[in-house]
Amino acid sequence: MAKKFICSQCGQTFEAASMPDKCPICGADTSHLSEVKSKGINTNGNVYTICYAAVMVVLVAFLLAFVSSALKPAQDANVAIDKKKQILASLNVRGIAKSDVEAKFDELIQETCVVTPDGQVTEGGAFEVETKEIGEKFPVYKAKTAAGDEALVLPLKGRGLWGGLWGYVAVTPDFQKVLGAYFDHESETAGLGALIKEEKFQSQFIGHPVMGADGKVALTVVKKGASEAETQIDGVTGATLTSKGVGEMVLSGIQQYVDAFGAAANPADACSQSETKCCDKPECVCATKRGCACQDGSCGDAACNCASDAQCCAKEECSCACVKNADLDKEQ
Repeated sequence: MAKKFICSQCGQTFEAASMPDKCPICGADTSHLSEVKSKGINTNGNVYTICYAAVMVVLVAFLLAFVSSALKPAQDANVAIDKKKQILASLNVRGIAKSDVEAKFDELIQETCVVTPDGQVTEGGAFEVETKEIGEKFPVYKAKTAAGDEALVLPLKGRGLWGGLWGYVAVTPDFQKVLGAYFDHESETAGLGALIKEEKFQSQFIGHPVMGADGKVALTVVKKGASEAETQIDGVTGATLTSKGVGEMVLSGIQQYVDAFGAAANPADACSQSETKCCDKPECVCATKRGCACQDGSCGDAACNCASDAQCCAKEECSCACVKNADLDKEQ
């Protein structure tokens, strides 16, 4: 390793492996030369560089962890506010100030529950269910729309062209009509698939029927201009795969909710979402959240001519009858 020397005659320093015979700068003899002893750490050495880098890495990592921990409550609060805004958008409440979101959410969301695929119902906890858990759990929000209509908000998840999709669809308590919708994406193409996030696309769903003639969910998205039924919504031009992803998410997602409620021990009363309750007669059976039905399937057809979900098969000619909870409580 080279040593550093200084010449007292010219005052210059230089490096050499050992004491030279003369100053390489001014030629003075060795009597004018002396070795410069290093004081402290050699900042030019590899050891110093490695240690310095290691200390800085540890220090920066600690600072980042501290900042992340300190900001986490605020970050979580922002995520929760954004989620609530999306749910409110499905209830046709849009453009609301961030400061008003909490109050409006509490005003419109009446209660929540979580239903498992086998029909087990847990009150509350819907907001804590993450998007990735939907399918294993089915969170439900009982709410009112901006117009004051009773609604069930159903969180959904799916897959688009480049990444995940998710959304919230508000339907009537009998699962018959769409009252509002909101969709979002991870990484769909700007100006094409990303347009599913726009109100123009989402507002198409309002008022459309959910169920098909066979009693199963038929609501879906098709290529723009190819719609042949009220349950088919026009997709985004130039975003066929994203539109298809939304359609599959809505179709299969809502059907999963219908099936889950159908598996519940008392679907019509699950989450306290329905104003009707199946009659206690042996010949009566529940038909998921659409109210009550006769075993022969006559409920709701021309012979029964039900006026509403709250009076399903209440006519004398029907073999089974549904009554409002209040009426049933009086009878009991």
